[in-house]
Parts: sequence; structure tokens; C-alpha cells
Amino acid sequence: MKRNQFLTRMRTVAYALLGLGVLTLASCAQDGFDDETFQSSVRNAVLESPDAGDITVTPSADGKSQTISWPVVEGAGGYLVSFFDTGNLDQPIVADSIVDGCTITVKREEDVNYRFQVLTLGNKAMGNSDAAAPTLLDYNTFAEAFAAIPTGTDLYEYFQANPIPDSEEALYYDLEPGGSYTLSQPLDFSNHNIVLRTTSKTDYATITYGETGSMEYCGGFSLKYLNIDCSASSKPTFAFSATPAEGMLDAANNNHNQITEPTAIMNCNITGVKGMLLYDNKVKYCLKTFLLDNCTVHLESENMTNGSIIYIYDGGGFINDLTFTNSTIWNTGANHNYLIRYNNSGRCDRAGYATNSINFLNCTMYNIAKSGQMCNHGGFDGRATSNYDIEDCIFVDCGNNQVPRRIVGRRGAGAEIVFNHNTYWFDGAPETEGAPESVETGTSTYDDSHNALQGDPALADPDNGNFTPSGAEQLQYKTGDPRWLP
Repeated sequence: MKRNQFLTRMRTVAYALLGLGVLTLASCAQDGFDDETFQSSVRNAVLESPDAGDITVTPSADGKSQTISWPVVEGAGGYLVSFFDTGNLDQPIVADSIVDGCTITVKREEDVNYRFQVLTLGNKAMGNSDAAAPTLLDYNTFAEAFAAIPTGTDLYEYFQANPIPDSEEALYYDLEPGGSYTLSQPLDFSNHNIVLRTTSKTDYATITYGETGSMEYCGGFSLKYLNIDCSASSKPTFAFSATPAEGMLDAANNNHNQITEPTAIMNCNITGVKGMLLYDNKVKYCLKTFLLDNCTVHLESENMTNGSIIYIYDGGGFINDLTFTNSTIWNTGANHNYLIRYNNSGRCDRAGYATNSINFLNCTMYNIAKSGQMCNHGGFDGRATSNYDIEDCIFVDCGNNQVPRRIVGRRGAGAEIVFNHNTYWFDGAPETEGAPESVETGTSTYDDSHNALQGDPALADPDNGNFTPSGAEQLQYKTGDPRWLP
């Protein structure tokens, strides 16, 4: 991947223009057709479309929009433009739009491959004809890559042969769209700030773990747009480094090894998880931030020595702020004891933070700790600094019919605790905790929202990975992982 924020190349493919949509269409002065005081000398000519190398793309300060500009073609009567996310060419963002100028402003998102198409239109009054073909500009909004790893590579062997350099910035390693990779042994990124990603949001690369495959780290760690097959591995999917990097130990805050850069697992499909999803390797760590966003995680739990999916316990540590959003987590293996377990001594002030939190937003969970507990975190329980946000989630056969209770532990006065439109469905009936009548009678002490959904979410085929709900309440409030909603 070239070291440019925007990669450009000209193509000569022609295709139909569809739809219509644009944020801003802006004309420019002295464009050859819009300035009454300027008369072009170009007449009776077949015009050409602007050269791709002369087209510029400028993002806005907040990164949410981008302005595309091209040079004036003298004698033109306008320009026909289209704009696409190349992962969805059938639905243009802008299509077949005539621009009486040389600039458009359109939306912008991170990590997208974009295509801009411009065709110079003729000017009948001057006898000028349309250009024979449009110009195509392909570019992307992925952050600059440090290295690209070819498909067919064993990642353990790659990083042994290509040691990660010291850097104050995150290093992006790109995998090929649709590529196949293996991970034969535990790969420790140590305290480097690493982003491993596919350079497509629609055609993920696949990493297949070997028997001892695992990723370990004690610095910034991000995975984006990946399929990860753990079915052959006996190791945790992810783990903190067994040997912390030098300088991580924070003697002033109870000797935690501090990981201040976030862990972000985003837009990934993780399958075949036999044991722990995340493990502390029996070392005292405090991870400041863990984010699981827009992911699916399929657990095939076998007999586990500690019975936890996220297990930050043996070393004496914890995760300060954990958030799951827009994700599905389900288990078709043996029961496990906990979804999340922290050491009972773990809490924010002991690692130098003012608050700690657990947040589940628009998630679907199935058969998670069915005869166990959703969470076990004695250090968080009952404290004003322990905040929880559990909204628009669907829990089916989870947490031994005590989902809200075990997530929160104990409610602390002054803590920010939010429950909203959650479903707790267990063995074919709604959990009584959080039901409106239990709130009214005072028997509900955890979810006091008055709006826990009481109907069956009627998931289509959860044992086979289809979590499409047909329950009226769930559809009304659009709850659970959004990927399953109609």
C-alpha cells in the first residue's frame, strides 16, 4: 500500500450511472462555461475529461466530509459526476449528477475505498461534444500503512522475520482482501501499538489459528475487518503478554502493569473459540479500554480450567472500561461459569482512575453462562464510581436467569447505572428481574427501567447462528445486534 493518505489510479472502465445524491455541488469562477465575461476559444471540439492526476481530494477538519476538485476544461458545458463506495457499486452515493462547476463535497467515512467518476459534457452553443469516456479516480480513507503482508503468509513467521520497530505512532499492517493467513504459534506484539486490518470493509481476510495459535500484547492492539478461525487452537484467542514490557509497572498504583492504549476488536467475525477470548496470563495488568464493536463471536466452549470467557483474574488485575456494541456472542459448547471475571481487588482508584464501567449496547447474546454468572467483579460492586450502561440488548438463556443482577453486582449510590429496553429470556419465559411489575412492587433492585421487554424475541435459529428476531417488541424498539434486524 502506498504511503499516501489517498491512493489514486486512473481506470478506463465504463459502467451505468444510477441514483442521485450529493451533499454539496459547488461551481467555480472562470470554469469555461459559467462566467459571462469569459469566452473560451475552444470550439467544435470533442472534449476530454479531467486527468485523474489533477483531481484533488480534501477532507474536512472533522473528517466527516470531503471536497473533490478538478481543473477547468475549457469549452465545457458542465460535468457529469458519480461517487461510490467500491464495496457497494450497485448503490452509488452520488450518481448521474450534472455539476455546473468543478467541485463537489460529499460525505466521508474512515476505512472506505472510494471511486469518483467525472465526464466532461459538451457545449452545444460552442459546437463542443462530450468527452469520449469518463475519468475514474480510486482512493481510500485508510490510515497510512506501515507494511502489507501477502496472502498465504504465516503471521508468526512473518513477524519473526520482520521485527516490529519502535514507534510512537500506531503501526498499520495490511492484509489482502479475501486473503488467507495462518498463525502457527503464539504471537506476542509486546507493547507496540499495532493495527492489523484488511484493506476492504466487505471482503475480509481470514486468519486461521494453528494448535497453539494466539495473539498476545501489552500495548495498543486493534483488529479490523478480519475473520479469525480459532477452532484448532487450545490457547486463548487473545492474551496479555506473559512478560510485560520494560517500564510498564506502575508502582504508584498498586503495581499494575498499565496498558493505556485501547484494545479495539472491530468488524471481525471470530469463530471456534474453545476457551478464553481474553486472558491475563497470570500477570497483574490494568487495561484502560476494551472495545468489541460490530463483531460476531462464536464460542464452542470445552472444559475450561477457570470457566471464563474474559478472564482477568489470576494476576490480580482488571479492565477499567469495557464496552460491547452492535455485536453477537453465542455459545454452542459446554457451559462456562462467567462471561467476564476480574480480580476482586480490581477497581478504578487502585489503578489511578476516577471511574470504571461495563457497557453492553445493542448486543445479542445466546447461551452465555447459562448456569453461571454474566460477571464477577467484587471490586466494582456497590461503588459510586462503578458505572453500567445496558441498553437495547437481547439476552437469551444467559446468566442463570439473573442477568442484570450479575452484571451490576450491587448498585452503588451515585453510580451511573442505565438499563433500557433489554430482553432477558430464559428457558422460554421472561426473567422476572426488570419486569415492570417487579419494579412497581420494589422487588426489582437492578434493572429499574420499567421498560424491560417481556415478549419472546423469537430468534430464528440461534443454535445455527441465525439470530434474526421476530418478536414484536424487539422489532418495535430495534433491539439486539443491528445486523439481524430487517
